[in-house]
Amino acid sequence: MEITGIGMSAMSTTVLSNANTNSAVGIALLDKALEADQMNGDAMTKMLERSVNPMVGQNIDIRL
Repeated sequence: MEITGIGMSAMSTTVLSNANTNSAVGIALLDKALEADQMNGDAMTKMLERSVNPMVGQNIDIRL
């Protein structure tokens, strides 16, 4: 059995582990960014809906 083979195997396992960790962190950051974009889009939609008819729903006329 070669000693260098054992060392290379452990090193490649460490490299793969680091790559998996980096990938998981990247996916988590992307998920947070997409969530923030969704919330911003919803807020923009509500703001635009209010700007079309800003007085709708502001006052109630109860004269009979």
